[in-house]
Amino acid sequence: MLRLLIWALLSLLPLVMIACASLGTPAQLPPQSPPCTSRPARAQLFDGSWLRQPGIWQLRQSALLEIGRRKFPLEGLLQLDVGRGEARLAAMNEVGLVMFDLQLDTKGEQLQRVIPQLRQQPGFAPGVAESLRRIFLQPQPLAGDRLQLQPSSQRLWRPLPGGSLGFVFDCDAQLVEAREVSDAGDWRVNYNDYQKFDGVRIPQQIIFNDYRHKVKLSLWLREVKRKDE
Repeated sequence: MLRLLIWALLSLLPLVMIACASLGTPAQLPPQSPPCTSRPARAQLFDGSWLRQPGIWQLRQSALLEIGRRKFPLEGLLQLDVGRGEARLAAMNEVGLVMFDLQLDTKGEQLQRVIPQLRQQPGFAPGVAESLRRIFLQPQPLAGDRLQLQPSSQRLWRPLPGGSLGFVFDCDAQLVEAREVSDAGDWRVNYNDYQKFDGVRIPQQIIFNDYRHKVKLSLWLREVKRKDE
C-alpha cells in the first residue's frame, strides 16, 4: 500500500505539498550523550510523553520527502487530538490551494476533500493515514512492555512475530525513538530537538523511515497551537 502511495506522489510532485510518511537513514541517540545521573520512574515513560497529554495540537510543518536521490519539499497543517486518537491533515500547494483534507483515527480514515488526480490513485488515503498513525497515534508503549536499561537511555519493548517493537526514552523521559522490525514492517521514527511549549516538551524535528520501501520523510515544526478538548 505504501508503494502505491509513493508512485502517486511521484506522479504529482512537485505540485503537491504534503506532510505524510517516509523513511531514511537511521538516527540514534548521540554517541556523546552522557550517562543518566538519575532515571525516571517507569510510569514517567508513559505519562510524560507529549503524545499522551490532553488537548488538541495544531501543527504547521515543513517537510522533505526523499525517494532515492529525488527530494521534494512539502507543507502541511495537522490537527492532532491524541486523547481521542484522531488527526486531520490538510495539504496545500505553493499557492495555498488545498490538495486534500484527510481525517483519520486509529481504525480508519476518510477523505473530506481531494483533487481528482489524487482521488484516482489507488491506496492514496490509506497510505497517508498509515504513515500519520505510526508517527503520532500508534503504536504506543504498553504497561506490560519489557524494560531495557542503557547508560543514556531506557527502552520499552515487546516481541512481535519475526522481531520486536521498541520505544527509546532519554534521561528526561522524552521519547526519542520508536522502532519496529518484524514480519509486518521495518520502520523507525526519531523525535529530535525537544523544546518546551505550553508546559510540555515537544519535538521540533521528526524523521520517519520505512526501510522496506526506501523512503524518508523529515518534518520540521514551524508553528504550534494548543487548545483544550
